[in-house]
Parts: sequence; structure tokens; C-alpha cells
Amino acid sequence: MVLTVPPPPPPPPGYNHRDDNSDSEDNNSTNSTDLAIDDFNDHRKEEERLTEVEKNERVQKQLKTLTSELAQARDESKNTQNDLLHSENVRAGRDKYKTLRQIRQGNTKQRIDEFEAL
Repeated sequence: MVLTVPPPPPPPPGYNHRDDNSDSEDNNSTNSTDLAIDDFNDHRKEEERLTEVEKNERVQKQLKTLTSELAQARDESKNTQNDLLHSENVRAGRDKYKTLRQIRQGNTKQRIDEFEAL
């Protein structure tokens, strides 16, 4: 039985492969590029985002209908602690985006106190 080594995988796309024996002057140079920030996206854009439900009235009506139907079928005796917490948050009008906005308001001490109070 003869063991053979499989051929090496092909270089990744965009890889500029050069022979080690090439006579090019820039053989020892390294390729580099500057970081382009032209297409920088704001990492907080989720705060201003409208959900699909907020955009579409028909979907909002369907969602309200389904929510009321499910509320009638819900067995309150089987609620978990998380269910109770969620229903309290819904009653108070809190959601994750509103919470993010509230936490980022004020100075650092106020933000820490607000976060710890959650």
C-alpha cells in the first residue's frame, strides 16, 4: 500500500501567487492597503428602524386580531416568570429599542444606574 499526499488546495480568490524564484524587485515587499471608511455604516441604526409591522397596516390588523384570539386561549395558570415579565413590559410599553435609547441617554453614571435598574 502506497500512501500519497493529496495536492495542496488552490490559493484563495484574489491571492496574488508569485514563485519564490521570480526575479522581481518587489519580491520582498509586503502588500498593504488602507482601511476605507467610505462605506461606514452607523452601528446604531437599529434604534430608528421601523419594523415591517409598523410599515404595513394590513399586517398590523392581522396581528391585533391574532393577538386577541391568542389572549382568549391563553391559560394564565401556566405562565412562567418570563411570561409575567414580558406581559408587564408590554403593558408598560417597553421594548428592546426603547430600552436601548433610554440607556444611551444621560451621563455615564445615569446610564449605569438605569441599566442596573432593569
